[in-house]
Amino acid sequence: MENKVDVVIGGEIITLKSSEQPDYLQRLARYADHKIEEIKAKSVMAAIDDNVRTLLIALNIADDYHKALDKFQRLDSLHKRLVHEVSKLQEENSALNEKVRKLEAELAKTSAELDEFIKSFDTENAPEGENILTLPPQQVRKAR
Repeated sequence: MENKVDVVIGGEIITLKSSEQPDYLQRLARYADHKIEEIKAKSVMAAIDDNVRTLLIALNIADDYHKALDKFQRLDSLHKRLVHEVSKLQEENSALNEKVRKLEAELAKTSAELDEFIKSFDTENAPEGENILTLPPQQVRKAR
């Protein structure tokens, strides 16, 4: 869909036709108008002819564009490095979680083995037919 928008740039009303949204076109026109006013405001520029002034305005806009592009490229590069770092940290986290699962399983196995050892130790050292853990306190003292 083509939009027609009247904008003011450098004191001139210009009709723009574009597929861009009218608000966006107005924003562009305000930006260009601001750059024109910026150049005109410099007293040295009053004596320069319109063609040179137009070239200076174009250079100022190109300067803004390239500075923004450079900033975008730096941010894009930083974003890519951070995405890579996050990916590495996620892999490390997965490996550590796997290690924790293995250690928990090993701990459970060792704990079960310890329980079995304690149970067999109690059974071997308890008086005939009794478990040392179930003896009354006075019998435990006598057994010492």
